[in-house]
Amino acid sequence: MMKLNPTPMRSKSSEAGFTIIESLLAVIVVGILIVAIGPVIALSAATRIQARRTEWATQAARTYLDGLRGGAIAPPPIQQTNEIGKNRHIDILKDIAAPGAGLNNCQSRQQRSDNGNAIDNTDSRSGYCTSPRAANYALYCVDGDNTNTCTPDSMKDFLVQASGLQFDSLGGDATRGYLLGIRVYRADGFDGTIALTNSEPAKTFTGGLGDKAAPMLITITEVTGSNTTYQNLKDQYQ
Repeated sequence: MMKLNPTPMRSKSSEAGFTIIESLLAVIVVGILIVAIGPVIALSAATRIQARRTEWATQAARTYLDGLRGGAIAPPPIQQTNEIGKNRHIDILKDIAAPGAGLNNCQSRQQRSDNGNAIDNTDSRSGYCTSPRAANYALYCVDGDNTNTCTPDSMKDFLVQASGLQFDSLGGDATRGYLLGIRVYRADGFDGTIALTNSEPAKTFTGGLGDKAAPMLITITEVTGSNTTYQNLKDQYQ
């Protein structure tokens, strides 16, 4: 009877797992992928943050406007003009200079005096900054981090630059109504390292920390008062 010799089994230890070279190649490939997609991830995160800032800026403008129309916030400086022409009111409000750097005494309080009259907007208790300010605009503090003041080291504080305009020379009587120009700036743009701009709002799609020199929001709206007449409204858009 023929006897079969069993085939000896080969050792598979030399073929199991990854070799050192294969492991190094895998590490290199993963590293290349991380380098390739890293900027995309960073850009995506920065864009999400900037979009969130835009939402906060919009809410800041709405908070200011609601307080203004409700009488809880004193009106901003109101300038008069007799210039007429298509979209002249828009040009005047758009040409108002950007605020200077540095914040002084910007307390975020919205209150009225005991007799019911609005507190003058030079008073820190009104929410307006004492500096920077000009004859044709004032900055209003919207405190996003609940510290009762707006400071350049905050990422959640916003400053509303507000300017009023009436098409007559009867004096800045807010009760007759006026056009309101609003720009909303990030508080960290007032750290003194850059010059703020007034032309175009900051882009939502951005990298890094975004353009803190540009306003987050620019808008022009209408504010009516207790003595606003049809002629007042007509004059605003002549």
